[in-house]
Amino acid sequence: MKDQTIDISVVMPTYKGMPLMKQSLESLLNQNDVTFEVLVGNDCPTDEATKVYLDSVKDSRLRVFHHPQNLGLFGNLNFLIKQAKGSIIHLWSQDDIMMPNCLSETVKFHKENPDIAYAFSRVEVIDEYGKLIEKMPIGKNETMSSLTHDLTSILVGSVPGNIANVSIRKTVFEHYGYFREDLKYSGDFEFWCRITDTLPVGIIQKHLIQLRRHTGQLSRNPRMWIYRIQENDEIIKTFMSRVPKDKKKYLERGLLWRVYNQYFGLYLNLLRSGDSQEAKAFLKVIKKYSSVPGFYLRYGFLKGLRIIKQDKPFLHWLYYNKAFA
Repeated sequence: MKDQTIDISVVMPTYKGMPLMKQSLESLLNQNDVTFEVLVGNDCPTDEATKVYLDSVKDSRLRVFHHPQNLGLFGNLNFLIKQAKGSIIHLWSQDDIMMPNCLSETVKFHKENPDIAYAFSRVEVIDEYGKLIEKMPIGKNETMSSLTHDLTSILVGSVPGNIANVSIRKTVFEHYGYFREDLKYSGDFEFWCRITDTLPVGIIQKHLIQLRRHTGQLSRNPRMWIYRIQENDEIIKTFMSRVPKDKKKYLERGLLWRVYNQYFGLYLNLLRSGDSQEAKAFLKVIKKYSSVPGFYLRYGFLKGLRIIKQDKPFLHWLYYNKAFA
């Protein structure tokens, strides 16, 4: 395949990906109406099952790299992106499913919106057996301003929600640099922050992937959340430094009542599960955001409002409407 014929490159880091990776890779190779390549980085040299499977797939569009040493998620992604021949990079995960029109719709969207930082699509969520759990709602706006992205990122976190529905022009990496490899869990969030300083974000208002949720995912590990919270602090501060002064106090309310309240909820879940050691370590990290009585007060108050379905109206009045006004 000649370099100039490749419309888009899919980069998939994998670590002990079997057996779900097989279905994921098959969905990539079944894309229609687009010229593409798939680059897979096997980040576990001792995983013989993954190596044997990847080496058995005979497809000229597939390039496999067995790393002799573990590069980590963002090191693996950076390696693959640098090898990619397409002008557009689609990030991918080893256990998700791509709709047959995903890549063709992604290429079309980037051609129509050449001056965006990155694009993300709407997704369907499935469980480990492939059963549909939920669908993200389809909206009308195809772009999000840099400021709206800043505000949303502060209050919600990573706007795309997952790397698997994100596509980026390779020139963006060449201009802004690559993922920070010193960040173990929030390298994607930091990168979205860095490249959206002035550029808008594209929203492909179509369900192009099926995002899988299952118990073995790293995101469900409480230890991961401790590190992610710590890494996110620096990123949120950068976002906060870019927003207008008149919005900051409302954003600070949102962090306290929504974001930090969610952190406290994770702590309570650890307590309920009987994992007191993890719970203690978790509380030590989040105590810098609030006193423990303050956490309990806000958490209990919102839980009471949730019973009468008044929690969302209260939070909209408290900070959301004013932050986005």
